[in-house]
Amino acid sequence: MALDRTQPVLLVRKRADFAGEWERSCHLAPLPQEGARSTLLTLCGERIEAGTAELLPEPEGMPCVACLLSQS
Repeated sequence: MALDRTQPVLLVRKRADFAGEWERSCHLAPLPQEGARSTLLTLCGERIEAGTAELLPEPEGMPCVACLLSQS
């Protein structure tokens, strides 16, 4: 899923209370439109329920390689 480079993205990962450490990669997800959905769809195609997502102010932990490659 290629992203328009002018579209804002979120840095997200699953919260520790919802996933093991090996599932907590730092993903890129398009900023959802206001009131759009309760699920974030990352650039690699993973779906993360908004209530289980941790928004990151900067990259943290292991990056999702598939999300990064989708931007090359």
